[in-house]
Amino acid sequence: MALLYTLPFVAYLIAGLLLTRYFVLERVTNQHRTIINLLLLIACSSHGYILFNLWQHNGVFFGLTISISFVAWVVATLLFITSFSKPIHSLGMLVYPLSAVAVIIALFFPGSQDKLLSTSIAVHVFLSIGAYALLSIAVGQSILLSIQERLLHNHNINTFIDKLPALQTMEDFLYQTLKMGFLLLTFSLISGYFYIDDFFTQKLTYKTILSVIAWIGFAGIVVGHKLFGWRGKMVTLSTQIAFGILLLSYFGTKFFLEVLSI
Repeated sequence: MALLYTLPFVAYLIAGLLLTRYFVLERVTNQHRTIINLLLLIACSSHGYILFNLWQHNGVFFGLTISISFVAWVVATLLFITSFSKPIHSLGMLVYPLSAVAVIIALFFPGSQDKLLSTSIAVHVFLSIGAYALLSIAVGQSILLSIQERLLHNHNINTFIDKLPALQTMEDFLYQTLKMGFLLLTFSLISGYFYIDDFFTQKLTYKTILSVIAWIGFAGIVVGHKLFGWRGKMVTLSTQIAFGILLLSYFGTKFFLEVLSI
């Protein structure tokens, strides 16, 4: 089993390193890109196979580390597929090494196998994962956009900046991803309402409150950009803060319930 986890871990890590090399070196060949794509195909496929094996006839095991691994897989796969049509390869420098870490953490800290998630709430779960994935890509894009804006402002033009898309293209992709992620987060919160039998005994109070705060933050960013033309540092920083709250709402709550409460 350990060997199965090693495959996506190594493939993700090497792909991330090769992408970093691409954005640092002056010249690269087409073969370089082909190797990266092949590595990512192996990484995403083997990672997905590992997660597929977690499904059981009466539900799916969805502990803290497995949840992190699942979100990482969705983010990595979505980024890999989207990179064929949009110039977002640079995000792989952040996403793929983190996906490798998520795989190895799930191997060494799988959690208790007696905590199964009922298949009856699959819609809510997958809407949530889709929202986390899209908003993860958005926050990664906001980090790169912040770096790009700072370097351009300081007139520090280097190989990395030259290979990034134009600033306007970077911003457009950020806003598109934010809007799609916000839409899925909205549907996720609405669907979650129908699966709460008892708001307090299910220990969902803090999770829901933080999720709603994050939703308000993302709503403010989307509306502010649409109506008032918000952009630049205000949007990137707000995106990172709202996403931090969203992470705390889900993974912070799971960490408290599954680790600290043991």
